[in-house]
Amino acid sequence: MREVLGKKRSSSGQILPVAAILMSGMVALTGLVLDGGMIYNVKRRMQTAADAAAMGGAHELFRGNTSLVVDAAQGDSSLNGFTNGVNSTTVTVNNPPVNGPRAGNNLFVEVIISRPVPTTLLRIVNRQFSTVKSRAVAGLLGAYADPCVIALDPDDRGALTVAGTSTLTSACGVAVNSTDNRAITVDGGACIYSDEVGVSGGWVANGSANCIQPNEPVVDMPPALDPLAYMQPPPRPLLPIGLNFKITGGTPVVPPGLYIGGIEITGGDVTFLPGVYYLDGGGLKISGGPTVRGEGVLFYNTNTLGAAWGQFDITGSGVMDFTAPDSGPYEGMLFWNDPNAPSTNPQSTIAGNSSSRFEGAMYFPSSTLNYAGTSTAAAWNMIVANTISIVGNTEVTGNYSASTILPPTRRATLVE
Repeated sequence: MREVLGKKRSSSGQILPVAAILMSGMVALTGLVLDGGMIYNVKRRMQTAADAAAMGGAHELFRGNTSLVVDAAQGDSSLNGFTNGVNSTTVTVNNPPVNGPRAGNNLFVEVIISRPVPTTLLRIVNRQFSTVKSRAVAGLLGAYADPCVIALDPDDRGALTVAGTSTLTSACGVAVNSTDNRAITVDGGACIYSDEVGVSGGWVANGSANCIQPNEPVVDMPPALDPLAYMQPPPRPLLPIGLNFKITGGTPVVPPGLYIGGIEITGGDVTFLPGVYYLDGGGLKISGGPTVRGEGVLFYNTNTLGAAWGQFDITGSGVMDFTAPDSGPYEGMLFWNDPNAPSTNPQSTIAGNSSSRFEGAMYFPSSTLNYAGTSTAAAWNMIVANTISIVGNTEVTGNYSASTILPPTRRATLVE
């Protein structure tokens, strides 16, 4: 009898510690469920903030404002409830990213948000905080240009001018950012043919033969962003290839590099080798009837020596065949005028004929471009300039699928 009672007492003594262990497990499990739900909620909101922050930084890259990337990203994170330095929150912005497949690529922004989240029931098992992290990467990916004729000036009258017997045919849209009531001016017998024409201000077409077809421009449009503002100019080579370089005949083969005083061609059968032609104080001038070819070329016009500004003055009557690079950091860029160039003096003129091909982007962000490209040989081209004057029968195409050269335009996109 005593032995049986002893066994009962022994069993009763074992139940209490087992029950205590089970209760601790139940509390830990309950804490894991409750605190886990709270942590998940913070994680979800934090990921939204990281995505928004990365996109905010990428949009500043798109605008060419690399110095504003960190502030923009941290500002958008704050708008979504996660402010750097508040509640032990850390918002780290890396441009370029330091992790992942885009590491080292300065066209992308990485945002990492971290915050210790206090626990409740998990404190019983000595878990006071749980650190939550979220990461996002956004950047500039290639995108087709729409529109592909863009006049950037915010208030100029005639920011896009088509006059006389000129025509502008654009297969990929026209945008004019000027708020003037005559931002688009079509005079004489000129015409614009494009399905999509938008203007921040207004437009005027004078004379019975004038036309903008098939639809009138859409007015009061928000200004189009400069799709090439993110581009960084090519570095200036150390040693010049030529000084006031002139070609009057023969069959020269011209290498890329630094040309102080620019390049002038009045005759000959000229071949430009692929690469970047850095024109410092002289521009590119082609006149007369030469044959000029350049495949995979970029002409960048600037003025670092304090001399008079040069310009693009391409008016030759011969064969002119230029295509932009099909790879590398300047893919798709053909003619590029320094953004510090004067707005109207000197003006640049690029005027081809039925034997001409200008395939690539023509970028004149601070200056006027007088343009006439009559050939349909180019698979695609685009014009982005401060102001644009069409001086002949011009066709701007958007058939990017027919070319191995991708447009240099970019779009801010969330990628990780």
